[in-house]
Amino acid sequence: MCDQKYINSYLNNLLTEDVPKTTRLMIANLNYYGKRAIVNYHDPYSNFHKHADIVINIHAFGENAEKNTSLFHYTTISSLNSILESGYFRIKQANFMNDPDEFQWASKLAIAYLKKYGATTEEIKKFKQMIENQPFHDAYIWSFSKNNDSETLFHVYGGNEGIALELGEKDVMDMLASHNSHGKSSLDQFTLGDAYTFPLNVLYDAKKQKSYIEPLVQEWLDAYRGLKKDPDDMKEILTLCSKNIALFNMAFKNPKLSHEEEFRFVSLRKNDGTVSPELEINGVPYINCEFISEYIQSVTISPTCDKSEKEVRAIISKYKPGADVKKSTLPY
Repeated sequence: MCDQKYINSYLNNLLTEDVPKTTRLMIANLNYYGKRAIVNYHDPYSNFHKHADIVINIHAFGENAEKNTSLFHYTTISSLNSILESGYFRIKQANFMNDPDEFQWASKLAIAYLKKYGATTEEIKKFKQMIENQPFHDAYIWSFSKNNDSETLFHVYGGNEGIALELGEKDVMDMLASHNSHGKSSLDQFTLGDAYTFPLNVLYDAKKQKSYIEPLVQEWLDAYRGLKKDPDDMKEILTLCSKNIALFNMAFKNPKLSHEEEFRFVSLRKNDGTVSPELEINGVPYINCEFISEYIQSVTISPTCDKSEKEVRAIISKYKPGADVKKSTLPY
């Protein structure tokens, strides 16, 4: 964290004669927090600057879906059979996932740091309002893993019918993007009901999560405390913080769930509250997307699965003749 001497020195170098006099006076009249926010925003060596470039962060947690990397969806034989027979698969809304902290974990960490830094009740309330006002309330997740033979995932998601369905990343992206765009060729054509889809690597590492969250929270708090004297600069900083915390909420999960080894596709559906779910079952909203059986690369059967390779192959072959069906190499 930079001290007063460093802040003053950096601002002197930043606010040259080329900067309008009114801007220089405004920043000179900022309190310590506002000045520190300006410095950390511009200083390429600050922890905030190194962890807050939204474009870099999107690339860090995202992935190039043009590569058809093998992904594995752990499920049951019955579920796969239903998908193949109907020609559709369901993607559940994020609010109804098993993890109660889904899309909230980064926010929880951030609020804990706000308290650590002595944020007031009013400041914490404003931070929560920022999260609540973000436009990602109608989000859907389809979960995969890059681990092709996980005893834990077979057990958690398959039981005695467990399988790992192998699909290519590009193929999954094509299915989702085609369905969610409703024939639109570019994002600027998207209207209510359309959804933007992207792949994300989930981050479970607590130390790495801290390296992103801690400087962001300090910067948000500094900018909020300098808002009255320099609303333009501080709003720009607060907006950047908001964009990053939204991304972190999508990509960060409780480290205790690291056994999931999750790689996910997130679909953000444009919805102002007037658009009904594509599908709703027992009050749970879903995206109901067309499934292309030709995209199946293989099916791996759990060692505890009640079905034989012959039985599974008979189910798959109706829709993907010659599909690779094999037993897990796990001992149990």
